[in-house]
Amino acid sequence: MPRSGPKPIARIIGDKMALQFGRSAYIALNEESTYGTANGSPFGVNNRVFSVSMARSQERERTTHLSQSSAAFAVNTFDGFEIAGGTIETPLTYKGLGMLLKASIGSVATTGSGPYLHTFTPSATLPSLTIAVQRGTGSSEQFEGCMVSTMNISCEAGGEGRATFEIIAETATARAGSIAPAGFGDGAQVFHFQSSTLSYNSVTTYKMRSMELTLDNKLERVNYLGSKLTSQPQISDVREVTLTATFDLEDNNLYNAQLDGTASNVEVTFTNGSDTFAILIRNAEITEYSDDVNSFGRIERTATFFGISSGSNEALRIEMTNDNASAVSN
Repeated sequence: MPRSGPKPIARIIGDKMALQFGRSAYIALNEESTYGTANGSPFGVNNRVFSVSMARSQERERTTHLSQSSAAFAVNTFDGFEIAGGTIETPLTYKGLGMLLKASIGSVATTGSGPYLHTFTPSATLPSLTIAVQRGTGSSEQFEGCMVSTMNISCEAGGEGRATFEIIAETATARAGSIAPAGFGDGAQVFHFQSSTLSYNSVTTYKMRSMELTLDNKLERVNYLGSKLTSQPQISDVREVTLTATFDLEDNNLYNAQLDGTASNVEVTFTNGSDTFAILIRNAEITEYSDDVNSFGRIERTATFFGISSGSNEALRIEMTNDNASAVSN
């Protein structure tokens, strides 16, 4: 007589569950004409990612009236704000990141006839995006009203250039099935060996071990009675742009510039054939400096350059040169 009883656990798992993996994750983007009005599929740009933490969460608060259970536990909760957004980390590329750069910085102008020069300059009006996240081999999620709170561009010796964007979103649709397979653009990736030296205060030969550009837009959520969702986030403080770089200690030029309050442009350019990615921070002052002696080996120095706007020029400019007539497409 055959034995009866429950199915083996392995068989139950095989019948009911399919593991999901991070491979094949990517993001798809469109600009929005009106904040929070989704501009979804078909998407104009698809970008590869190193990681993505975009998600939607519902705050749940305990009611604060004085009633409680007989054992002194809470008896009720209510919905607070819905929080949507997260971090996207992508490869830094010579083409294809224009939509995210524009959303971070504010505006872009294109000149030339091939190669084209795309110049990103700050404005106080920041665009919003609709971003779909393909969650690896699993489901997808579409976020609307996405604005870039902070942007970080970094590269270190021996590594890949990386761009990280901290996103504040209005909300997201329910998670659904996978979106259509991505067609990525042909923008080449930025690598460490394509970097120039750093230029500052008439010295153009500062050899970097690493660099990190940070733009903080000082965005904050705007919440009103009548909705759990944020209205369009607003710039709530003075925006800041810094570039932190690490060098070997070869002289005291940067140390003295920090003491003297020297203000000068900082320039770094990555080049691959006719493609370029150029960073300019204007009127930069060194706000942090260190060159600690703590070993027998070589001494490193790290400096943070703080950009300052003038009457005619803003503190930051990024230029991309590539073969694409559009600054915000693949």
